[in-house]
Amino acid sequence: MVKSINAETIKRLAEEVGEETVILLLNVFSDELQQYLRQLSDQPSVNQVGEISHAIKSSAASFGADSLAEMAQECESRVRQGQNEWMVDHLPELTQMVKGMAHEYKQLAGNDQSINRLF
Repeated sequence: MVKSINAETIKRLAEEVGEETVILLLNVFSDELQQYLRQLSDQPSVNQVGEISHAIKSSAASFGADSLAEMAQECESRVRQGQNEWMVDHLPELTQMVKGMAHEYKQLAGNDQSINRLF
């Protein structure tokens, strides 16, 4: 299991919706992150980054991407506080985290051995 994914969160989700549905949801989440990655890579305004961060925050927390959820929350908060320079400086870090997590979740969803170890 990839260390950056909270296995307990994925297990709880599987208990709620079933193992097969969890795999589908992991793929959907990965695709969602890919969409956010495209938006972040398209020179968004600081306000747009705040909106994207808000959207990422809750989804990431729901799927156990705790570090990404924390980073998204921090970005959203900094944008609300008008700390545009901070956000510009940290946009590459957010973008890289989104990219990495999209890849990790796609791999997890496509790897029966990793999924089975969770359950």
